[in-house]
Amino acid sequence: MAFHPELLNPILQAKTITIFGHAMPDGDCYGSQIGLKELLKANFPDKKVYAVGSGLPRLFDYMCPMDEVSEETIAESLAILVDVSCLRRVEDPRVYKAQNWIKFDHHCLNPGLEPFSWPHWVDEERIAAAEMIADFGFENGFKFNKLAATALYLGMMTDSGRFQFYGTTKHTLELADKFVELGVDKEKLSDIVYAEDDTVKAYKAWMREAAQVDGKVTYLVVSRKDYQSRGLPYEKASEYVNALSGLNGSPMFALFCENNHGFFRVELRSNSRYPVQPVAKMFNGGGHRYAAGAELRHDGSNYLDIINALNKVEEDK
Repeated sequence: MAFHPELLNPILQAKTITIFGHAMPDGDCYGSQIGLKELLKANFPDKKVYAVGSGLPRLFDYMCPMDEVSEETIAESLAILVDVSCLRRVEDPRVYKAQNWIKFDHHCLNPGLEPFSWPHWVDEERIAAAEMIADFGFENGFKFNKLAATALYLGMMTDSGRFQFYGTTKHTLELADKFVELGVDKEKLSDIVYAEDDTVKAYKAWMREAAQVDGKVTYLVVSRKDYQSRGLPYEKASEYVNALSGLNGSPMFALFCENNHGFFRVELRSNSRYPVQPVAKMFNGGGHRYAAGAELRHDGSNYLDIINALNKVEEDK
């Protein structure tokens, strides 16, 4: 019997497939896109399969770049969303032009936002969308090439914080071990992903020094001047929330980073069992139970509202 036939059957029927992820792709998004693309190409060589979006450029030479795809190609394709909850959150808005849509995702559902009414598999307990795609492949008897294995390992490694975050399971580690057996060079991949130049090291050191504490939360508000004066673009400066992990014994930590339009990207995390996703939802955001995000409009002055809401969060028992 097929594993998740509601997803397999549309894939079997499609001649052209485009794979989309979320804006500002991370390791799980890029890894899921490339991993699924390579998995489908290896098992269905007659299909045209493309990964659409900006990806992770630092991995293009080691793995592969993203595809340049025309609107005409998208219009005749089955679009597969990975690591993204709905069409509105997809990085490339041309996703709306596709013939049909399916989805693999592990984000918590946000009631009131755009529903995804097409076939989908959502498992909020999974550490990474890449883990779900790996199971989809193995359970359906697909063959994995080294690139597919490497990309899916990347997704699991990064979303699990090198297999340390809460939500990493025995099954996650078993899948990772299978991929190593398939030839994944985990040391080389980790070296590329986690390499830091002196600029990044100095920025993270400043973050830890400048962070503040309010109750159960360690937080930092970063202005454009803060990161531009240290030689970093917004895209990189806003992603280092985990630099605040473990500071001051706080069970939760938050990063508020100003973008080029004066809005603030909000990243919320818990390194224990304090659910931050409900707080993100209060501010029109979402994500995972212990790792979520949102956006503050205007000047970001209401960031204390988020801190106050986090301080009311109770630990999961």
